[in-house]
Amino acid sequence: MNLYLPKQVILATLLTTFLYSCSKGKSSPEEPTITPTPEETLREKYSKSSAQWPVAEWYKNIEIRELAALPKNPSNDKVELIALGKALFFDPRTGNGLKTCASCHNPDTYWIDQKTTADGIALHHRNTPSMENVWYLEGNLFHDGRAKTYREQIAEAINSPIEMGGNTSSLSSKLMSIPGYVDLYESAYNNKNMTIEGLLDAIAAYSRSINSGQTAFDRFVQGEYKALNDQQLEGLHLFRTKGKCINCHNGPYFTDLDFHNLGYAVTNKGALDNGRFESSKLEIDKGKFRTPGLRNISNTAPYMHNGSIATLSELVNLLSQGMPQKTDQQINGILSPHIQNLRLSSKEQENIIIFLSSLSSEPIKTERPILP
Repeated sequence: MNLYLPKQVILATLLTTFLYSCSKGKSSPEEPTITPTPEETLREKYSKSSAQWPVAEWYKNIEIRELAALPKNPSNDKVELIALGKALFFDPRTGNGLKTCASCHNPDTYWIDQKTTADGIALHHRNTPSMENVWYLEGNLFHDGRAKTYREQIAEAINSPIEMGGNTSSLSSKLMSIPGYVDLYESAYNNKNMTIEGLLDAIAAYSRSINSGQTAFDRFVQGEYKALNDQQLEGLHLFRTKGKCINCHNGPYFTDLDFHNLGYAVTNKGALDNGRFESSKLEIDKGKFRTPGLRNISNTAPYMHNGSIATLSELVNLLSQGMPQKTDQQINGILSPHIQNLRLSSKEQENIIIFLSSLSSEPIKTERPILP
């Protein structure tokens, strides 16, 4: 038997032994360390385009409209037409000589009268809504949406025996006897043939010119991400998520312009208020009222169609609990499915209220016109 191995085999064996011994003397390569990406803070999540905000908590079958900054008023009525409408708005002669449109819609108090219910010729059973940004309400005027046009809404207010107590059928002939109004009308329409339609359209033009101002929320949405403080930012997030507020209060005016039954369809005298049913005659509309916009909501108490809620904190608390019925209140019709017990903590409610304050703007100074 040959005791000698080929030289090539000996060299291969030695090389294998060397490499094996080297590998034993070294540790195996370490796995690379992966540092987890820190989760974005709430401010970082919202410091971007609203399209990239955290997903809101929407109910089923809701038209999704994200919150947005106040757009430019699209009304382009003639200055002369607005001037005529403004004079009529502040003139008691538009009604029965005692009350004006501005009696309830006071520009110094965000275009409301700050009373539980409107105080016209007689006590009304509904609260005065603000007139800021009313140009977006056409087709949904009044709390119950019964007026489809500004002409219709303004004529009803003038003729109402509990509001202005006037008479639109004789208004144009009455004003034709006042030379200053003839001049205003001619400037607005290029003719002296005064008609009630022309007068109502002038008041509508002035009404459409009434805007709210820019808010901290608007600046935030437009990129000034320090415009909201931490509490307001927490409130914004709750408004869109756990609080579910965005389902009805959405878009640039914080309203879906739809009608809902919150279970408070009672007048200030305790009688049932049928709400939208009065005009639609549909049973499903009993007790429904239009969702109010929330701009300047902190400045326009009391709340609800009947002014029954004195403070914003009381209203948010009731909504958080699913609108439990107050003393002498009762559900009229079918309660909205959106009304649910959300069980918001007192701190969460406080943050939502603080957020709502970011929807406030400074009142825009309105000079009273010199009447003809």
